[in-house]
Amino acid sequence: MEQISKEVIIDLLPVYISGEASNDTKKLVEEYAKSDSSIAKIITTGEIPFEQIAPERKESDDLEKKTIQKIQRNIKKKIGLVISGTALLLMIPFIAMQFDSGVNWSVFDFLVMGTLVSVTGFVYVFISGLSDDRLYQIATAIAFLTGFLLIWVNLAVGFIGSESNPVNLLYLGVLATGIAGAGMAKFKPAGMSLALFSTAFAQMLVPVFALLVSPAALNEPPGIAGIILLSGFFAGLFAISGLLYRKSLRQDLLK
Repeated sequence: MEQISKEVIIDLLPVYISGEASNDTKKLVEEYAKSDSSIAKIITTGEIPFEQIAPERKESDDLEKKTIQKIQRNIKKKIGLVISGTALLLMIPFIAMQFDSGVNWSVFDFLVMGTLVSVTGFVYVFISGLSDDRLYQIATAIAFLTGFLLIWVNLAVGFIGSESNPVNLLYLGVLATGIAGAGMAKFKPAGMSLALFSTAFAQMLVPVFALLVSPAALNEPPGIAGIILLSGFFAGLFAISGLLYRKSLRQDLLK
């Protein structure tokens, strides 16, 4: 009997208490209970307090609880950084308005920019938290920063002509490509890589579609060469993000 460990008896208890144990198993558990009061109490009451007879399982639960609490603290910290970062960014134009009459932001401008920055930050915190891999997080940061700049430039001055030029709405298709691709990929590195490469391709298609939809618009500043260069710059950033996602995937496969 000395050769039977308590862990083995513990594993047999659920079967014993449910009445599904064989006669040999019942005899084994009952014989062990004669020398272990905790086991004897369990087979008498029919309740299994695992935290008492299997402290290592309780320690495992405690470790899991501490891990969850640590993750929650990190998320709260990141959310705090997003909120404070948004406030600091909005302070820049606010302070500039006090000294430069050329800077004239309305309440609506502050609301739009505040929403844009905070939403971008919150979504980044969520997606980057899906992986501990540093490359994945860097790729996510580049993708979000590029998307943020794409919206900001379009709202501020516009890529094609002024910000009021309707042709600039084509860039919404670029963002839609990335968002749809990320959703279909469920934020997995392999799918995210394809989503960002597709976004880069969509970015380079904008000048082509603009030429087909409104050729005259390309004559406005910065001109067709400037538009192609700008599109190439943003497409390059999206492509870099895609490459980093792919490299992150390779590292995961090598683990």
